[in-house]
Amino acid sequence: MPSVAVVMATFNGERWIEAQLRSISSQTRLPERLVISDDGSTDGTVEIAQKFARDAPFDVELLEGPRIGCDENFWLAAKHSHTDVIAWCDQDDVWFPQKLQLCERLMEDNNVPFVSHSAVVADATLAPTGQLYPDYTRTRVLEPLVGDWFWRAPGFTQFFRAELLQVVQWEDRPSIPTFLNGRFAHSEVIALLAFATCRRLEIADTLATYRRHGRNLSGGAPKIHGPLETVKVALSNESTSYSHQAWLAGLYGRFIAACGPSNSRAIDYFAMIEERCLRRSKTHQSPGRLSGARNLAVALARGDYGRRSHGGFGKLALSRDLVALALDVNRSPT
Repeated sequence: MPSVAVVMATFNGERWIEAQLRSISSQTRLPERLVISDDGSTDGTVEIAQKFARDAPFDVELLEGPRIGCDENFWLAAKHSHTDVIAWCDQDDVWFPQKLQLCERLMEDNNVPFVSHSAVVADATLAPTGQLYPDYTRTRVLEPLVGDWFWRAPGFTQFFRAELLQVVQWEDRPSIPTFLNGRFAHSEVIALLAFATCRRLEIADTLATYRRHGRNLSGGAPKIHGPLETVKVALSNESTSYSHQAWLAGLYGRFIAACGPSNSRAIDYFAMIEERCLRRSKTHQSPGRLSGARNLAVALARGDYGRRSHGGFGKLALSRDLVALALDVNRSPT
């Protein structure tokens, strides 16, 4: 049986951390270790963690964080895990009792190094909001580079083999000004590497309560995936967003290359995504309908509007681009 470490980063979390610690100690499959790195809390967080550690049914290591942000704090804690498998843990959520046991069993049954699961969204008092995030409609295994390259499973749902952590070139992770702290987070680099290089398992079971209280440092509002919302998103894209997505794809490809030059398939995949996004941007920035139609025809011939799960834009995107071309919208002025 693989050894499991729960890795938690804390900062001024005295209002929530007790409930999370109780949920970890109530797991039907207890972890071998809990690593807590505190980033300079000025409330009672550290004292609560110390008290818990004295009677915990597993080893607890308390670390003094680097005090340069949440992501570096998590990364420090992860380097002290010393186990086969790691589960990221936020201080303000609550886990269902079977989380570790089910993730471990399905990881072994499906022979995958990366697992994520659905979760219940709750308010600050843990009252359910009626939403799930993520909302996996079925349990399934995804092959490398299959799925939405733009989306990553949130960290609090991740359960993964430590080998992924060891491959990450932390200092080479993508730098994106619009992200928290301007860099890819600890969980994002793991999810991106997993997407690019290994099989992943999505579990439909809800295995945690994701507490939203207005002070969360990670995550965001749950995505609504209904058809109406999908249409709204598709129709609201500006032409500049495609060139931005091309830039992101290039950034991801360079990061994957830094993690392992042998990842040639993933490197080529992101180069393909970059080219597709640039072609789509060119279609929308064409000076006239005729040139736009020519660019769209090239994109169709190159398979740019294939299935989203395989790196294409999908049929809805094609419909949107045809409408935009017909209505003469989202093009740069001549």
